[in-house]
Amino acid sequence: MTLEDAVRNYLVSFGVCLFLMGRAALVSQPNVIFILADDLGIGGLHCYGTDWMETPNIDQLSREGMKFTNGYASHPTCQPSRIAILSGQYAPRTGGYRVKDHHKGQEHLIKYKVPELTGLSLDKTTFAECFKEAGYITAMYGKWHAGNYRKDLHPKFHGFDEACECNSHYDAKRSNPPVELPEGMDFSEYYTGEAIKFMQQAQKAETPFFLYMPYYLVHAPFETRRDYIQHFEKKLKDMEFVDRKADLVPTIAAMTKHLDDQVGRLMASLKASGLEENTLVIFTSDNGSYCQDLVGDYRGTKGDVYEGGLRVPYIFRWPGKIEAGFVSRERITHIDLYPTLLESAGISKPENHVLDGLSLMPLLSGSIEALSERPIVCYYPKYAQFNKKTERWNKPWRNVIFDGDYKLREVVEYGTYELYNLKDDPTEENDLSKSHPEKIQELIQKLRKWKQQVGAPELTDNQDYVLGD
Repeated sequence: MTLEDAVRNYLVSFGVCLFLMGRAALVSQPNVIFILADDLGIGGLHCYGTDWMETPNIDQLSREGMKFTNGYASHPTCQPSRIAILSGQYAPRTGGYRVKDHHKGQEHLIKYKVPELTGLSLDKTTFAECFKEAGYITAMYGKWHAGNYRKDLHPKFHGFDEACECNSHYDAKRSNPPVELPEGMDFSEYYTGEAIKFMQQAQKAETPFFLYMPYYLVHAPFETRRDYIQHFEKKLKDMEFVDRKADLVPTIAAMTKHLDDQVGRLMASLKASGLEENTLVIFTSDNGSYCQDLVGDYRGTKGDVYEGGLRVPYIFRWPGKIEAGFVSRERITHIDLYPTLLESAGISKPENHVLDGLSLMPLLSGSIEALSERPIVCYYPKYAQFNKKTERWNKPWRNVIFDGDYKLREVVEYGTYELYNLKDDPTEENDLSKSHPEKIQELIQKLRKWKQQVGAPELTDNQDYVLGD
């Protein structure tokens, strides 16, 4: 063998070693399954205190992982929360303020210029893009709703190798790409099957995977398996409910059970694959429940910035890394998920993309017992339901700031404030605004400082405003 041949063989062998080392490093990285329910409030699960609800698979996740009792949505409605989750940023940085512009055509009835709504723009770096760049294969199946219904902002343009979205339970016309749903099967069942195939393919390719499962359940329309509905109609027939649409509770319960079935299918497949020990599973929801009976005795429902509209379940499971059965009372929110996901996989934060949340990994791993003190804000410039008789908006622009034990609720349009001590009064029955003017001013100043930090638009008078003239 010549020296040239020896050198060539060495370089080839060295290259093979580097390739194998790189592949081993990728395979050793944890897989991630991120499950996002739709309109599932803090009281929507058996493991969160609703005893008559049947969610054994999600309950098992809770027993095997860490459950949070003070978990919040970034917003009380869908699109802004999803944009916050995917971007890791507060709404003023993205323009993801609300679901749609209900106030269009009525701008003259609003004192202030309303910040413009946008979808999640392509110049934002999603967590999927970070995972893809780190060598992961990525997929998303379900309800995207982060593009303001724009096809050019489809998840396939935001870092997902496979991306299938739907905006219904059964209507195949409302899917992108188009899907042929088998007879009697809904999207939750179909996409769960596709997700299982995706995980199997990733394992066969010895590639770590990131799977985002934003289920359309338990969002309206109220439809699911008839046998499940009949089961709960019988089970709940003697129970009294307070919601104005209490007759829908059995159907909501059936939809929740159906959601739980899909989570069970994912977890069974994961266990059968042998990848369970190396997979982080996260379960949460986009906002609170639309049903007053499923908000855990808190005030308000979906669309409200009271606790019932904002509190959602959070469960994190990672065998050997997260203590099983642990319950945390730390206040967390959607924007904390992005940095948590990155740290779990040892992925660096993206350049030129600010992350507003905190990584929860030190808390989840037990290396710290509490998070750093920080204010959390819900900035919600939404207007809807103008009442001609009272000449007031039923849903005006509202902001919230949480700071320590206190919560300040600001109604921007009418310049009013409410103050609650959530430690003493978690159901928000006692407004302290009149008895604690100093605390009101303190939190107003903190809210103003926050607005400056995130670049929130200046509050600007609407020159076309006609009320009160």
